[in-house]
Amino acid sequence: MNTTLRIQNKLPLAARITSALGLLFLISWFLDIRFFLQLFQDLPSIKFNSSLLLFASGICALLWLEDRNKTVVQVLGATIFLFALASLSQDFFQWELGLDEWLVVDRIGRASGSSHPGRMPGMTSFIYVFFGMSMLFFTQKPPKGFLGQILLHAITFLTFIALTGFLMEVPNFYTLSFLTGISPSIALIWFLFSAILTMKNPNIGITGLLIGKQKGSVLARKLTPRIVLALIVLSWIWIELQRRAWVEPEFGISLFALCFLVVGLVLVWDAAAWLNKSDEKRVLAENELLLAKENLEKMVEIRNQELKGILDSAAVSIMATDQEGLIQLFSKGAEKMLGYTAEEVVGKFKPEQFHVPQEISDGASQLSLQTGKSIIGSEVFTHSPLQGKVFSREWSYLRKDGSTFPVQLNISQITSNEGEHLGFIGIATDISQLAESQKELKDLLEKLESKNKQLLNFAHIISHNLRSPVITLDSLITFYKDEENPEEKQELFGLMEEVIKNLLSSMEDTIDILKVQEDTDQVIEEVALEGILDKTKTALIGKIMETNATLDVDFSAFNRLHFSKSYLESIFLNLMSNALKYKHPDRPPHLQIKGELEQEKRVLSFADNGMGIDLEKHRDKVFGMNKTFHTNPDAKGVGLYIVKTQIESLGGKIQVSSTPNEGTTFRIEFP
Repeated sequence: MNTTLRIQNKLPLAARITSALGLLFLISWFLDIRFFLQLFQDLPSIKFNSSLLLFASGICALLWLEDRNKTVVQVLGATIFLFALASLSQDFFQWELGLDEWLVVDRIGRASGSSHPGRMPGMTSFIYVFFGMSMLFFTQKPPKGFLGQILLHAITFLTFIALTGFLMEVPNFYTLSFLTGISPSIALIWFLFSAILTMKNPNIGITGLLIGKQKGSVLARKLTPRIVLALIVLSWIWIELQRRAWVEPEFGISLFALCFLVVGLVLVWDAAAWLNKSDEKRVLAENELLLAKENLEKMVEIRNQELKGILDSAAVSIMATDQEGLIQLFSKGAEKMLGYTAEEVVGKFKPEQFHVPQEISDGASQLSLQTGKSIIGSEVFTHSPLQGKVFSREWSYLRKDGSTFPVQLNISQITSNEGEHLGFIGIATDISQLAESQKELKDLLEKLESKNKQLLNFAHIISHNLRSPVITLDSLITFYKDEENPEEKQELFGLMEEVIKNLLSSMEDTIDILKVQEDTDQVIEEVALEGILDKTKTALIGKIMETNATLDVDFSAFNRLHFSKSYLESIFLNLMSNALKYKHPDRPPHLQIKGELEQEKRVLSFADNGMGIDLEKHRDKVFGMNKTFHTNPDAKGVGLYIVKTQIESLGGKIQVSSTPNEGTTFRIEFP
């Protein structure tokens, strides 16, 4: 078949060569170059009309071979057919239609005394009639390839007869008895060209018989050239014997028949010997194949047992489907995972039976966005495998009892050796323990990260809040010991008392922070926001009255939280006292406390109209330890750090937005 394909790729080249030869003959006519028109002086020359139709036939065949513009092919084919038929009718009906020398005067024919100079030979006309008809048959809808192929075979047969006539010097073979003789050049060109054109449809007609792979085709290829060669050689010998009168006609015919019989028997014997040898090889091959088949069946049986053992013992779920998606294989691992038996599933269920419908829908939507194509339902499982890829993703499998568990599922396409789609295979691994381990590891990492931050903060507290006062106190004691003036000593003693007070205050703050960091076993309970607010207002009533502060409270979205009561009291106290502490000097404080539901999450906001914070400068320091942003003497930079630590220790988040001289808003997202 590779040889056939290579020949088919060369067919357009043959058509181009043919049209080029036709053009060469046309130019030779116009320039009167007789060498190309009559290579053999004693044999017929190439006529102008024959050259013209040869050029047109090459162009027509090229368009047909390249499947370009069937309409043009049909028009050219019909034109060639009608012109050749009109020329042929002149010989049969003795008409003069003016076709013979319509463009060029045939000086060669006139010099030889031809009765119809310029007239295209009858056999040549038949060739173009057959070619034009074949093009019409090939381009019909539907095409009639067999009829077109038969007409090409007819051209090959006619030109073979003509070439045989030239070889044996028998004019009747290339003149069709009473017609003008065909040019040997045209006969040779069309013998080769018509045989080559049959390779366009190599499986039709005699061409299909000769190039096939079956034994009959091989035998035909073996015998045909030998028989033709033997017939030509014996015929030539017999004709030469007759011409030289070396034998009597009766004896010559008998001798020809006897020789042909002997040659035929030799060819038959050779073919029979070849068939016998081929048959012996076939029998030997069949025996070897039978033995190999038996061995293969044993190996397959062993492999099937091994595979069955693997599938039955594997801690994974294996499902295989047919082209329609129905399960054909349901492993023991799948039975253990999903709670179904193979009898309940095989041939009845599709794999999507074991998936959560919402996950399928979400996966299809996600894949549609990724690919830009519309993926619907179960196509999410088959889209990638049909493109030759392995589809791997985490899914939730649905057991028979309705419970779910996570799996890692890999899906591949099943194909035959020829690449035909047969179905799909899915291998799923239960990753429940892996998911739990990952979650535990994530929680542990978060705790370690939190502890690390706490250690760093504690080191900062010790370094900043305790170390400096202790060093200062040590210096004052040294000065006190060395000082002899009682008044100076009294002043130094007062300074030491002030440092000690500050040190005690810092220690109390540090103890509060450490309590928050270590107290991770808070009791989570349902807490009423109104109760927490009332308790905080009571604690801050003096400051509220002193500053003429107003509160705007809205707990309509939710009035209760599952949280630590002590932490929530601390959060309210710190945020509300900050709103009063950092009020704007030109207006009384106004605090808005509001609960909101955002995407099923509870959010509590504290918004004031105080001095605000320049977040462009201090955003990263707002919740830091000992970070202050105003000159208020009561500012310690501890409250917001405690609030953030308390909220995040229980899985919440706090955010801040602020504008200088307008106010600050804290938003707390509870877990």
